[in-house]
Amino acid sequence: MKSFTDKLFNGVQLLLGLMLAVMIALVFLNVVLRFFFNSGLVWSEEVSRYVFVYVIYLGAIVAMKENAHLGVDTFIKNMPEKLKLLFFVIGRVIIIAVMAILFKGSLAMVVQSSTAKAAATGLPLSIVYGIGLLTGVAIILIAALNIVEVIRDPKFVHKAALMSETDSD
Repeated sequence: MKSFTDKLFNGVQLLLGLMLAVMIALVFLNVVLRFFFNSGLVWSEEVSRYVFVYVIYLGAIVAMKENAHLGVDTFIKNMPEKLKLLFFVIGRVIIIAVMAILFKGSLAMVVQSSTAKAAATGLPLSIVYGIGLLTGVAIILIAALNIVEVIRDPKFVHKAALMSETDSD
């Protein structure tokens, strides 16, 4: 199972790199066209904006998986072990609640925009808003698995929640 998820997240990271390259290429092309030829590709602005949204949301999933989101662990570092576990679980429950709100809001936007189309490309806007659904579900699953892992192995809290000494220097 670990091997599958590692391959999946490596694929997502590769996809993120490709999306970033596409976004940079489209913006650069548009700048060159506007500067030298006084024209541009209207659809490229829209596509690069939507790709940027996907990069942000997919990046949030990867950061959650790798425990790379910003966190303040000074308070937790000085607590007894049992309290570290408790605060870790409380933090993950809060993350699950916030992602449930994201999911609910994204679902409402997907339903509301099911017939709406983007101005330049004609893409259904529900595709743009749908990434919130994926992000919400993925981060909820990762946070729930973090809770299960810390219950199985309490030492996991040091890997998942606390910065190493070199990170805090």
